[in-house]
Amino acid sequence: MISRRLLRIKVLKILFAHIKSGNQSQLAAEKELAYSIKKTYDLYHYMLLLIIDIADYAKNRIEIGKNKYLPTSEEINPNTKFVDNAVIELFKRNKALQTYIEQEKLSWEDSAELIKKMFNNMLNSDYYKEYMQNPKLSFTEDKRLICQILEKEIEDLDYIYTLLEEQNIYWIDDLGFVLSMAIKTVKKFKINQDDYTELLPLYKDENDEKFAIRLFRRVLADYTKTEAIIDEYTKNWDLERIQFMDTLILQMTLAEVREFPEIPISISIDEYIEISKYFSSPTSSAFVNGVADKIINQEIKEKTIIKYDENISE
Repeated sequence: MISRRLLRIKVLKILFAHIKSGNQSQLAAEKELAYSIKKTYDLYHYMLLLIIDIADYAKNRIEIGKNKYLPTSEEINPNTKFVDNAVIELFKRNKALQTYIEQEKLSWEDSAELIKKMFNNMLNSDYYKEYMQNPKLSFTEDKRLICQILEKEIEDLDYIYTLLEEQNIYWIDDLGFVLSMAIKTVKKFKINQDDYTELLPLYKDENDEKFAIRLFRRVLADYTKTEAIIDEYTKNWDLERIQFMDTLILQMTLAEVREFPEIPISISIDEYIEISKYFSSPTSSAFVNGVADKIINQEIKEKTIIKYDENISE
C-alpha cells in the first residue's frame, strides 16, 4: 500500500506544477493528483511482472541451450531451480495480478535489453549462486531470493530509471517505495495460498485514500493567508535564499497540522523536514523546522490549531 510520505510527495509535485503554471484549474490539478497516485499502483504490478519476465527469460535460455546442435552436459541437464521458484509460480497464477496486468496493458515486451542485463547481473551475484548451488528446496529460500532480486538488482540500475521516466514522468520518484511494497507482498505469500489471494491494496484504509486530496485542498484554501503569515515570520531570514519549494513545503506542513488533528505535530514536521532534504536546498530543513515551530506554537496559543504535541515548545 502506498505510504503517506509518498502521498505527501505526490501532493507537493502537483501543487508545484499547479501554482507555477498559473493557468491550470484546481479540478484539473486534482485529476492529475489522482492519476499520479494510480500510476504508482501500476508500477507496483509492473515490478511484480518484471520478476516473472526475468524467469521467463531464464527459461527461454534453458530451452535454447537444450536445442543446440551440440549442447553441453550442463545444457542437457540444466539447473531449473530459479525458473521453478515457487513464488514466481504464485505470481503467474495470481488472478489479481494477471487481471490488473491485462486491464492496464502492462508489458516489458519492449525492454528485452533491460531484462537481459538484470538476469546477467543476477547470474554473477553471490546470493544467486548460493541459492542455485543449494540442493535444498524451500519456500522460505524461494521467498528470500525474490526479495534479494527486488532489493539488489533494480533500484541501483541506472538504465531502469531512464526507461521508467520515458514511460511515465511520475515513476521516477516512486521506484523505491514501490519496491518496498513488492517485498512486503512476497513476504506475505504462503506456499498453500490459492490463486485468488489479494495483493497489497493501493491505500491502507479510507483515511489514507482521502489524505492526499484533503491536504491538497487545504493548502490551496489557506494559501494566501498562510503566505502572509510566512512573510511575517521570515523577516529575519535572507529572503533571497528562501526558495519557492521551501515555502511550498512549509505551506504543506501548516496545512497538514491544521487539517489532521489526529496526526501528531512532531510527525508532520519531521515528514516535511525529510521531504525538504530531498526536494530542496541543504538549508531547507532548518527553514521548515524553525518557521513551522514558531507559527504552530502561535496558532496553538490562539487556538486556531486544536491539538497539542509535547515536542513543540511553549
